[in-house]
Amino acid sequence: MGASAMVVNEKGEWLLVRHTYMRGWHFPGGGVGKRESVLAALYRELGEEVGVVPTAEPQLIGVYTNFADPRASHVALYRVEAYEMTPMRNLEIAEWRFFAPDALPDASGRGPLNRQAELIGQRMPDGVW
Repeated sequence: MGASAMVVNEKGEWLLVRHTYMRGWHFPGGGVGKRESVLAALYRELGEEVGVVPTAEPQLIGVYTNFADPRASHVALYRVEAYEMTPMRNLEIAEWRFFAPDALPDASGRGPLNRQAELIGQRMPDGVW
């Protein structure tokens, strides 16, 4: 199980990260540990990866099946609009940036691209990451 966040800034842009160990731009997040709740994993991953601390309850967008990743067959995606951010360098994240939903980078992962397509009506929500 994975937990990811669509962190949205005041301009409506989405926070995406580029990992050091995989290609492309992705929503921040990661795996849920044993004896860890999905929400606890979300808070932990946001803090570790990009220094984001939600200041209001994240809103669940949906739970998606990720057929391409056997380690995380399901991903819970939360929307985070109220937060404090103190970016820090770490070995896992090569770069982070905010992007307008209609101007995602070419190397975006399936999660951001599929959510973008759903947002603009080019894809029906089907529960697939």
